[in-house]
Amino acid sequence: MKIRNIYLSKKVPVISITIALLCIAVTVISAAIPSLVYSFSFTYPVRNPWQFITYIFEQYTPQEQIPPSMELDAARLSVGHLMYNLLLVIPFGILAEKVLGAKKFLILCIAAWIPDISAIFITCAAITQEGEENVCKGASGIAFAFVPVVLYIFFVMGKKYGFGKLFKQISFYFLMPMAIMSIVIALSPSVAGVTGIFSMILHLIAIVVGTVCTIVFRKTVKGYFEPVNGVKI
Repeated sequence: MKIRNIYLSKKVPVISITIALLCIAVTVISAAIPSLVYSFSFTYPVRNPWQFITYIFEQYTPQEQIPPSMELDAARLSVGHLMYNLLLVIPFGILAEKVLGAKKFLILCIAAWIPDISAIFITCAAITQEGEENVCKGASGIAFAFVPVVLYIFFVMGKKYGFGKLFKQISFYFLMPMAIMSIVIALSPSVAGVTGIFSMILHLIAIVVGTVCTIVFRKTVKGYFEPVNGVKI
């Protein structure tokens, strides 16, 4: 079985597609109407309860939120933020959702979201001084959890069909470098020169959650490939 065939299977990855579309929509809306950025982002002190969810989809950063010392353009930073997270959500999220199924994939998303928003809330509460406001946004705290699942899918496919055949797939040479780059970024205290140790911690938490869920759902991953025994990659 080719990775390409998994993407083209009849199952529609509703959750992954919805996350990707919401990331695009919320980011574009915020860029068009900058005043809405604070309505979607997680802000502390908390302004609106829905921000505990909508911060995931907000990837836009207005110029005033970028430290002057960083000398970064808001448009390029926001596009880069959106594109990178989409490169996690779309290829990795879709593949994970196809193999795990919608229910278990949703569990994976929730399992990643709970520690992500908890860490954000606790940290913001601890560092925010009176009269100040802290803002946090982005899907990476969820999307990084998809990477361990996909790496395990590679392992199962390679073990079942032969790693030599797996390595011959063109799609493999896109997904594997992306997975490795994601892990490197997760271990880096500085991403794009803007975020720091806190972002690194959130990424690592997501990878740990993804690893735990991979262990829990390993039978589901293996079971996905059982019906196609004997079919060549």
